[in-house]
Amino acid sequence: MVANLKREALERLSEHTSNKNGGLGFATNIPFLQLSPWTLSPGQKYSSAVNSSDTWTGPLADTSAEDTKTDVDAVDKVFSDLLDMINAEKNSLLEDVDETDPGAHWPDRGQV
Repeated sequence: MVANLKREALERLSEHTSNKNGGLGFATNIPFLQLSPWTLSPGQKYSSAVNSSDTWTGPLADTSAEDTKTDVDAVDKVFSDLLDMINAEKNSLLEDVDETDPGAHWPDRGQV
């Protein structure tokens, strides 16, 4: 048995993606039910500045804040879903494989 190089590459990609998500202020796949009630989504954090008293208030500010929340949370979901897909693929692979397994020689540049 040898290390599954494809799984190792996906582990590195998962860690990189998680770090980038965190650097952007996005949750790194914390299930919503595990968030405390006072935790704001990224959209709530950014939108709260749109219609704050020292920025801008009024009905249009409220609408703009809600649009900001919706858009930012949608981007957060895309990045979170990407990390979920990477992790699902990684977790579907064995850590060690037979040396004849394609994962033992990944990436095999001889194959298309």
